[in-house]
Amino acid sequence: MGRYNAATGLGKAYYAVLTEQADGSLEVGEIKDIDYVQEMSLEFGEELEKAYGSNKVAEIAKSPGETTLNLTFHKLPIDVQKDLLGLVEHNENKNVYGFGQSTGITYTAIAIPRTMEDGSMEWFGLSKGVFTRPNKEGQTKEDGVEFGSDEIEGQFMERKINGFEEELAVIMSYEPKGSTEGKDTVFESIFGKKENTSNNVTEEPVVSETPEA
Repeated sequence: MGRYNAATGLGKAYYAVLTEQADGSLEVGEIKDIDYVQEMSLEFGEELEKAYGSNKVAEIAKSPGETTLNLTFHKLPIDVQKDLLGLVEHNENKNVYGFGQSTGITYTAIAIPRTMEDGSMEWFGLSKGVFTRPNKEGQTKEDGVEFGSDEIEGQFMERKINGFEEELAVIMSYEPKGSTEGKDTVFESIFGKKENTSNNVTEEPVVSETPEA
């Protein structure tokens, strides 16, 4: 019998930078994670083309479109922006960055889960894509506190990944509560390894401690 649990949340996003080698192969970098994902939108851009005859539809064909991923975060750390967006550092002040063209295109593989109320997860893996630099917005502070957010958009293409005969841009897996098989398989396919072997790039929220009396 099918399961009908609806998605109620999002987990951490995981990514790795892909580096093209001289022989045309791709080297997968360290797997890093980004916490505090607020929204995800995955669009496949497929369109249906119809052929007509005798005043009716004779045939339907599917035309592939661009796979687009939009992610919104509570905050996108600078280290992540350096990896995904090509930020370059100031020669003297390491807290100053620029959006340069010298880094060229940065290809990325990414995996992210939708979480269900019963503890199960639906994992999505995107094999090779490029994120564009986000718009920056702000507004004056008023009576209440209103938190900002960071949004990035990427377009993804097909590549050969582990476990499949054909090149794919997106894979997905269902994972019951208490299991890691879905995540492990998506990681093995997209990253070539199932362990998060890097240091976290997550920024924890700042908590002010009240000194003891």
